[in-house]
Amino acid sequence: MELPKRMADMAKDVDGRLMHYLDYGKYPKLRKAMIHYPEAGGKRMRPVLAMLVAEAVGKRGKETMPFGCALEIIHNFTLVHDDVMDKDEMRRGRPAVHVLYDEPTAIIAGDALFARAYEILCDTDVPGEDLRRLVRTVSQTVYLIAEGQQMDIDFEARHTVGVEEYVLMVEEKTAVLFACAAEGGAIIAGGTDQQVRDMKECARLWGIGFQIWDDVLGILGDERKTGKPVGNDIRNGKRTLIIVHAMEQLKRPCSDRDTLLKALGNEHASAEEVSEAIAVLERTGSIDFVTKQAQDYARKAKELLQCLPPSEEKNMISTLIDYAVGRDR
Repeated sequence: MELPKRMADMAKDVDGRLMHYLDYGKYPKLRKAMIHYPEAGGKRMRPVLAMLVAEAVGKRGKETMPFGCALEIIHNFTLVHDDVMDKDEMRRGRPAVHVLYDEPTAIIAGDALFARAYEILCDTDVPGEDLRRLVRTVSQTVYLIAEGQQMDIDFEARHTVGVEEYVLMVEEKTAVLFACAAEGGAIIAGGTDQQVRDMKECARLWGIGFQIWDDVLGILGDERKTGKPVGNDIRNGKRTLIIVHAMEQLKRPCSDRDTLLKALGNEHASAEEVSEAIAVLERTGSIDFVTKQAQDYARKAKELLQCLPPSEEKNMISTLIDYAVGRDR
């Protein structure tokens, strides 16, 4: 079966179970706010990754469904709160939860999604000690996501951010959830200590590459495909790796530096000013630099797949890694 078809089928299975899990609660407005992002669809990469790893390790992919859905719900909870903090008005081609409803409702919906995720996680059919391992790693992951989000917010108020600082922020804000999905899939399938360790590290590297490439899409992506306004990261003053690299190249005062800083962090920047800032990022080689960084992380991630025996699922994971750092603009 071709990868897109297999992926679509797996995502469809996740969607069915996810919407079943979220058909919950007595208050219609809160329930609708909770399902607003999940019902928009998506690749469901985190639960699909958990399934693929579990299938590759011990042919137990279907048993990861509660765990994978819990992670997808946690992911959506972070998106709801992120959009409030970033003041993003669109997500997945539809109004953000806080726009469609209001900020208090969005915050409450995020909290409710978080609580529901843990209830669903407890449905995972594994021995008690393994369930405790899953709860522990999910809890640690959520805490690291919070740290990463705080770093991201703090970076916006700083004039300079180092490359290592940025990578740590990306790891904690995004990559740890990929790592959790892969680690959990290996645990549920009864994998060896090496398989659990290597798949967690593989997904961590993959997640870093995924987010770095996402930053490229935030600059050059097609709004009709990404579902988010192009250039919004510039207006929000986000210190992505592209910006970090560009500022290192533009340490001395010059017209390009002035052009970039005019739009960076200026929520009222015009489309022309944002376009001029993007041209500066291209001239400094920053977009090419970040693209190569994403590809390097993907290559290192694929090397760790050696811990898995040959299988169709192993090949799919390899293809997914390639997709994550080169998906269509």
